[in-house]
Amino acid sequence: MAMPVAFPRSTGGFTLIELMVTVAVLAALLLAVTPVVRDWMLDIEIRNAAESISSGLNRARALAVQRNEPVMFSLVSNEAQPGTLDNSCALSATSASWVVSLDSPAGQCGQPLGATTGTRLVERHARGDGSAGVQVEVRDASCQSATGRAQVVFNGFGRAQTDPAPIRCIVITHPGSSTTRTLHVMLNTGGAVRTCDPAATDPRDTRRCLVN
Repeated sequence: MAMPVAFPRSTGGFTLIELMVTVAVLAALLLAVTPVVRDWMLDIEIRNAAESISSGLNRARALAVQRNEPVMFSLVSNEAQPGTLDNSCALSATSASWVVSLDSPAGQCGQPLGATTGTRLVERHARGDGSAGVQVEVRDASCQSATGRAQVVFNGFGRAQTDPAPIRCIVITHPGSSTTRTLHVMLNTGGAVRTCDPAATDPRDTRRCLVN
């Protein structure tokens, strides 16, 4: 009588139970890291806004010294289209969009750069370019009280003029999370621009904010 043939049991692959356990573990890990990844992405937006605003302020200051004439940095709004700046813009102390110009840019942010008439725009940046969701507030030199100021004019020596009253501290946060960082862009009376982290308290930490 013929003996039945015994087939070896396969040792490769996953059983259904093993696959379900693996999927459950991966799902749990994904849920655990999602808030961290989200905050990391929001922190990037905050950093982008701080670097952009700092760059614009330094550009205006350098140009004022180079031309030996007043140059203006202005925060402007473009709520309808965050990715662009057009002639519907207005001065705003709560926007991450900015313009460097020789004259007030209100209502003229869409003018050609380098034009010798009109507002004479030099450079512009729309908040939709890497920092669409950030929240901005202009405060006093201590970074405590809101001032509503949206402009600073640099003179030929690179100093901030007192008329109009200049921006002194720009606080940048993100409303999408309460656990993201906050950054300050600070301007002292000599016109120097500095980005700092108010959460840094160690006197040896170069990111620490110092009162202007």
